[in-house]
Amino acid sequence: MQGTAMAANKRLTFVTLDVFTHTKFSGNPLAIVRVPVSTSLTHEQKQVIAREFNLSETVFLHPALEGLRLPEWKIDIFTVPQEIPFAGHPTIGTACYVLSTYTSQSTGPVCGTFITKAGPISLEYCDGLARASIPHSIHIHRHGLSSAELLGSQPTLNKVVDAKSMRDQSPVVSIVKGMTFALVELGSVEALAHVTTTCTITQPRLDLEWDESFVALYFYVCLPSSEEGLFNLRTRMIAGSLEDPATGSAASALTAYLSLQAGTRSNTYRYAVTQGVEMGRRSDIGVDVTLSEDGTRVADVTLSGRAVQVMEGTLDYQ
Repeated sequence: MQGTAMAANKRLTFVTLDVFTHTKFSGNPLAIVRVPVSTSLTHEQKQVIAREFNLSETVFLHPALEGLRLPEWKIDIFTVPQEIPFAGHPTIGTACYVLSTYTSQSTGPVCGTFITKAGPISLEYCDGLARASIPHSIHIHRHGLSSAELLGSQPTLNKVVDAKSMRDQSPVVSIVKGMTFALVELGSVEALAHVTTTCTITQPRLDLEWDESFVALYFYVCLPSSEEGLFNLRTRMIAGSLEDPATGSAASALTAYLSLQAGTRSNTYRYAVTQGVEMGRRSDIGVDVTLSEDGTRVADVTLSGRAVQVMEGTLDYQ
């Protein structure tokens, strides 16, 4: 009997979803592992499980806290090599998963909160769309990524990009401590198609106290804006040999940076970011960025998107 009980305690349930899409087998895959109150997982066990899924991120979802006016969950987010403080597609995917179960109890939007290593995230879910007011501490690093460094790591771009037409430096921006992106603007979708994964990870020089961070390249092309004032972007995220179909944290960093460059007081900028097309996994990411009254800092970043469940099952762990 004891052996049976121990075996049961070592079994967890999980689901996978495709995020930033309403179509299965597109968007960015996400694994969500439910961690019941009776189970205690070590950091090492979570890392091993994330490595087994081998997805860009795996979420460990703890039970909703009781006695609160709005539901609240603690979540831990792991990539294959490490835990990270925040990521966009795990937040949106998990929000769609947990808040959709409350829709039968409400005629309007369903709200809740995630507790993450980067801080609390306020959530709203309505008609299949999740919105998350994400934690942010926008930091633009003093040193950018030089065009020589960029083209050295992306030699295929030399075929379609004239080095003289590129910025001397691409800005390097952290959305929060621990999540940093070099924002590389390209002139066309055709140039974007020549971006490739590489065998090395580009490491721009980061400012002191911000230098312990995940770092990736985020390539983008500005497309014509929609009539209703929606700014349209096409993007790709490259971190060495990894390409991500959808990167909410990178989209948030990029749109926050672009909004600060515009610098209009108290204005909200709305963005539609399309990523993953070249991988055959189109992802549609929504970001709204609101600036402060003087236009010098970001007051709010709201990430939005949809998700669809693909699989569910159980896993055994040691």
